[in-house]
Amino acid sequence: MDKSERIFERLKENRLIALIAPKDIDQCQRAYEVLTPLGVVMEVAFRTPSAAEGIRAILKSHPDALVLAGTVMTEAQTLQAMEAGAAGVVSADYMPKVVELCARRDVMCVPGGHGDVGKQLVQKAEVYGCAFEELRTKYPYQWVHKLFPAVTHDSVYAGLAQAWKGPFPGLQVVYTGGLTLENVGDLARRDPDGIFCASALTVPIDDRDQMAVIARDWLGTINKHKK
Repeated sequence: MDKSERIFERLKENRLIALIAPKDIDQCQRAYEVLTPLGVVMEVAFRTPSAAEGIRAILKSHPDALVLAGTVMTEAQTLQAMEAGAAGVVSADYMPKVVELCARRDVMCVPGGHGDVGKQLVQKAEVYGCAFEELRTKYPYQWVHKLFPAVTHDSVYAGLAQAWKGPFPGLQVVYTGGLTLENVGDLARRDPDGIFCASALTVPIDDRDQMAVIARDWLGTINKHKK
């Protein structure tokens, strides 16, 4: 089982991703060491110069680490993420060149947005050379899309995810953007298979104990609605 398969299984089991835009490598290491033992998957956002080096540092200290690269928007960033050892790539929108590169290298790719679900799934199937309906069974870690933003100040978009599962049955949805401890329980109730990503888990980055407390609170809330 390769990295993408393993991280996908972990995501389905614990359903929680902690997003971090690291100021330095030490922040990546600290968050990983606190959150991973609890079952939380780390997503390192490529919004700072420390992202790729942070992933490398984690894997140097923990060779079996499974880490996501987030906010990946270009081919160059995709290559950086892969070379650093990321087990999967997450984007804020549908970026066709990112999808193509990931599928060609068999790396889990999670495009985001409120649309383009079918486009990215069809593109993946074409790159793999399989029938569209076979993508879900042959490469289940590619049958995934990120609902972003999931929540805004006046709207909750969980209904979109449910609608997608009509034409794309069994679609694994990652909810991110606007998530809080107060609303994640409702989202988990609506989608007992959903995976949830938030930066709130890494806000107290300098306080290991507080990070662990927050992660446990989120896990407890989400898993009240586990399928």
